[in-house]
Amino acid sequence: MESSDESAIAKLIKRMDSEPGFAGLGASVQVISSLDDDDDGGPRNLTSLILRDAALTSRLLRLANGSSRGTRNVSTIDQAIAILGFNTVRSVALSLALLDSLSNKPQSSQLHAEIVAAYFCGTLAASITRHNGSRYNSQEAQVCGLMQNLGRMMATYHLYEDIERSHTFAAEKNLTEEAAVAQVLGIRFDDIGTRIAEHWNLPDVLQQSLAAKAGKVPPRAASNAVGWHQMCALFSRCVTDAMFRSPESAEKIEINQSIAFFRQALQLKEDETHEWIEKALEETGTLLAELAFPCDIEQARSRLRKASERVMDVLSSNDSLLKGDAKGDGKKPVEVVQQVIRQVHDAFGFDLTLLCLPNGASGLVAIAGVGRNANQTVARFRCQGAQPDIFRLLMAKKVDLYVADIDAPSYAKYIPDWYREQVGASSFLIMSLVRDGQYLGMLYGDYSDAHSAVSEELMRGQAQTWRMQLMNVL
Repeated sequence: MESSDESAIAKLIKRMDSEPGFAGLGASVQVISSLDDDDDGGPRNLTSLILRDAALTSRLLRLANGSSRGTRNVSTIDQAIAILGFNTVRSVALSLALLDSLSNKPQSSQLHAEIVAAYFCGTLAASITRHNGSRYNSQEAQVCGLMQNLGRMMATYHLYEDIERSHTFAAEKNLTEEAAVAQVLGIRFDDIGTRIAEHWNLPDVLQQSLAAKAGKVPPRAASNAVGWHQMCALFSRCVTDAMFRSPESAEKIEINQSIAFFRQALQLKEDETHEWIEKALEETGTLLAELAFPCDIEQARSRLRKASERVMDVLSSNDSLLKGDAKGDGKKPVEVVQQVIRQVHDAFGFDLTLLCLPNGASGLVAIAGVGRNANQTVARFRCQGAQPDIFRLLMAKKVDLYVADIDAPSYAKYIPDWYREQVGASSFLIMSLVRDGQYLGMLYGDYSDAHSAVSEELMRGQAQTWRMQLMNVL
């Protein structure tokens, strides 16, 4: 593990040092470059705009600390502007704006989502500091929060092939993204961020905030600025992860657990803290709209959650899928099920993917899934009773079907009420699993918003392979 750690970090730092990096919020950079030092409120506006961009913030702090030649520990944008001056700031902004490689990279949508999460995290940290830590610098708190997913962003940009390999590994082993990356790279995302901060020689307060980890015992109230920013950034990261990476069903529980854990350290009150979280979401949404950013909050949450999900199983301990013998490739039936569901989910870009099996003479139930509220939905996806529904009609006919609009007249009357209430997708695909005339089950995948069609190429090609893999173990 140690050699893997060193290898991953060495490769990442080498690529970071040889490549110019990604542009971040291009629209924000353009606005910054148009500001004038003589404008009323120029420095204040410039500081506000810079803090919206994680890549630009990091670059400016690095430059400012280098320019100070060790005489100052530059940890705020105000200090950086004072040292570098407006012309240098505009030059850095313009150089970042010229880096158009991000939009041409396959990982661009993931990076856009990470930037949204970073801004929310920084905004929340600044808000908590203004309200409960007024003796500390809220701008410094925002920078610490903004940098919390530095390791994720840099690894996603510079080590994309390894991150993709970890996604395959996650599907095969039914792991979260975080766990799969730790095994593939030999190091966690947060530790990558800490190592990058050390390599860049960022100010101590930033390095300490990135290195902070929650212990088993709730921390005590901070006695100095470094301690405050550590705890504030760590709490903001926990909330951000709950809102952008955890399943929706676990979001509120995890946030409340974090509030309780950091209550003493940050003097938190539950209702008040939830208000600050909602306000930070609103501020982030307003910013993204103003910048016409290519990813809004809900898109960011959906994309990051998809990368972090693992397949949820509700199989009983006596289920044959858990007791089956390993196949020639060494995978047990349940492992094949988990892997195929994940691969179908990612390839089609579904918001929710389920495997459903016959139950009794004419029933149909979900047994495993991944995506939007998967754990809750799997437990509630039950087709039964006298009233016919579209799923059992397809089961009887043993056919596939794509429904682009559940409210279309030809389908609406066959969509059960429980489906509208519990699932509520606008479009869905059913792939029936039939072998030698026997109905074995169905793969279900949906989109929250209406989609006109699914990929015909996937349906004719890889989907047939996945179908065969499932039928071989059912």
